[in-house]
Amino acid sequence: MQKKLFLKGEGDKWYLRNKKILKKRTFENDILCAHIDKILKLKSKKKTLCFEVGCADGSRLNLIKQKYNNINVKGIDPSKKAIVSGKKKFGINLYKGTADKLRLKRSSVDILIYGFCLYLCDEEDYEKISDNANKVLKKDGFLIIYDFFSKIPIFKIYKHNKKINSYKKDFRKIFKNFVTCSNKIINYNNNINNKDLLAISVLKKK
Repeated sequence: MQKKLFLKGEGDKWYLRNKKILKKRTFENDILCAHIDKILKLKSKKKTLCFEVGCADGSRLNLIKQKYNNINVKGIDPSKKAIVSGKKKFGINLYKGTADKLRLKRSSVDILIYGFCLYLCDEEDYEKISDNANKVLKKDGFLIIYDFFSKIPIFKIYKHNKKINSYKKDFRKIFKNFVTCSNKIINYNNNINNKDLLAISVLKKK
């Protein structure tokens, strides 16, 4: 299973390749923060828990925490290096792990983010991932997906490791008992010459 490869070191390699990019992230240039901003305005002054799956060093979570006083943030990532770095830099509650095993209380999360990680998850774990999302999100909770998109599911060999597959599909279909609030398709890096598409999807628990 490829999640084991990420836990054993492939996650660390991803983090080291993207470390400089993560450092440049701001609330204004991060593509998901505008969606999170809208959701938090709907929730008014209620205390909110935002949890990110595939959080790397927690840089996005740190931006959210800095902007809002009434929010608690937590995250999970397969990279030990990313987790250690994020805890040291930001003091955020992060832990090493994968999307199929979220160590969270039932109905405890208001916003659950899958930040560019589902395309590398094992297909046999989709049901577990969906069940975990259903379990941890509150009844009126929101789920945000930011990942590769394709109407027809396709897979390629991951260019950084030939033992790993990378998937492109409509990842909303993984999650049961959710309705789509919005689904925006964009070109990768806003480059119309790049055929890869990305989707930013906001779902709400039924």
